[in-house]
Amino acid sequence: YPMYSRDYVYVRRYHVDWDSNLMVLVSRAVSHPQIPETQDFVRVHSYQSRMVIRPHKSFDENGFDYLLTYSDDPQTVFPRYCVNWMVSSGMPDFLDKLHAAALRARNLEVALQDYTGALKPKEPSRPPSQERHTAGGHGGPSGPGQIYA
Repeated sequence: YPMYSRDYVYVRRYHVDWDSNLMVLVSRAVSHPQIPETQDFVRVHSYQSRMVIRPHKSFDENGFDYLLTYSDDPQTVFPRYCVNWMVSSGMPDFLDKLHAAALRARNLEVALQDYTGALKPKEPSRPPSQERHTAGGHGGPSGPGQIYA
């Protein structure tokens, strides 16, 4: 209590604007007949997020800035003292720890093994968001806006 394990089923679309050197990702909750709800988790039906990513140099190099907006319905009522703690201590503490971890990773030059670089399409007539991007750059066409990582 008050948070049982949550279950998200969502679709994500993205678009790369090569002229502005930006990537935009948009996600939202969906229903899918092959992924039914179970008693083990609370299904989140109201979820959406938007992220804008701007690499420092290119999408194939480490370092980027991003802006994320996110909302979902936790389907519970948080006691006031929990909300006050999250706002005043919990989230600032989490962000401080996240920032410190990112600095340690940068200073240690930690390799990102699961990073999938975005490559410019070889066919100018095909929009980048219709390409499957893989680390080796040999991906073929996929469904609109799918991301593989």
